[in-house]
Amino acid sequence: LTWCCPGWVKFAEQYYPELLPHLSSCKSPQQMFGSLARETLPQQLNVAPEDLVIVSIMPCTAKKFEARRSEFARNGQPDVDIVLTTQELARLIEESGRDFSALEPESLDMPLGFHTGAGVIFGNSGGVSEAVLRFAAEAVTGKPLAKVDFHEVRGEGGLREASLNINGTVVKLAIVHGLANARIVAEKVRAGQTDYDVIEVMTCPGG
Repeated sequence: LTWCCPGWVKFAEQYYPELLPHLSSCKSPQQMFGSLARETLPQQLNVAPEDLVIVSIMPCTAKKFEARRSEFARNGQPDVDIVLTTQELARLIEESGRDFSALEPESLDMPLGFHTGAGVIFGNSGGVSEAVLRFAAEAVTGKPLAKVDFHEVRGEGGLREASLNINGTVVKLAIVHGLANARIVAEKVRAGQTDYDVIEVMTCPGG
């Protein structure tokens, strides 16, 4: 079960605590970024860690709650200080009167190195599962994975699944979005009625 949707994690904590041991131990990309930035940027920028302000821009308001979780802080300092939604960022840009068409193009700063395509797709429903499959397939076979085709499960709105044969091992994945659909899948997991290796859950309709 994926961890990266804070709405899903809170839902599982409140209603399905017995599933928590099955949640991925990986932090969400936001919290990985915050932790890594807090660790590496002070040396690169020659500043004290406590003087850094780590800002995350996310489409989801639940990411604000996630950043405030006590387990994502060290010595009382959060890994991510501020979370802005994309709508809030757009409003700030409008209020500033900044004309983006008048700005000169320039290269992105890349203090943490290059990014991958899998890092871009995680925010879409199915993106996390595809990233997991890509990594697993390439780690085992040494070859990059082509596009993964997920298909709708008949009679199960908001649920898609896929299976992939990796060197003789069939890996089954499920993708669910929307809180009502998440509850249906959680009940099936609780009852032992699923055989998926990975279940990606996003509480927002559409992911």
